[in-house]
Amino acid sequence: MDEEGIVLNERPCDYYYVTPGHQVPTGVTMSSARRRQLLEHAARHDAVIIEDDYDSESNFTLNPLPALKASDRSGRVVYVSSLSKALSPGLRLGFMVADPDLIDEARALRRLVYRHPPTNIQYQMAHFLAQGHYETHLRRYHYDSAQRWERLHAALQRYLPSCRALAGSEHANAFWLQTPAQINTQQLTWRAAHAGVLIEPGARHFLNARAAG
Repeated sequence: MDEEGIVLNERPCDYYYVTPGHQVPTGVTMSSARRRQLLEHAARHDAVIIEDDYDSESNFTLNPLPALKASDRSGRVVYVSSLSKALSPGLRLGFMVADPDLIDEARALRRLVYRHPPTNIQYQMAHFLAQGHYETHLRRYHYDSAQRWERLHAALQRYLPSCRALAGSEHANAFWLQTPAQINTQQLTWRAAHAGVLIEPGARHFLNARAAG
């Protein structure tokens, strides 16, 4: 991948699991051109795209790009998202937009794996949504998130000027930084934790840890 998101080749896959809004862990937003390319590629190779729009509700970008599902004309995109990110991870509530038959199968499979979230929480969330409280909460949440992002961005520029944020990851809910080659990120993680700052080394996201740089 690069600053525009996924880089495709002609070796087909049956399924593509993507996070176009903000790629994990880099935070890069998939460009409009790459989204069109992915949809065309999936149609050409009879593939299915699983779009995990995990931060759709917590995305505070002023003009976020529409979901891949919005451009899906052939039913190849299975859209999943979460209500927990902007409220509380403990809610364990999410939703899916897909073919009704697929949703029925997914519901049956979920019963075998996890049963379902507590019914009272589902009812309370339904009322919270219906009464408009969630939209009010999101406005406050987006404002607070944008303020925190700006403060952290300014702090990184001031205290870590040699670390470069990946292009295309603006306003993600995390910063993916490229450190100078001489910095050992494992040691940096340990020292930062002792100073009360928690960071995640990039090596954890690579099959070959050395590729993380």
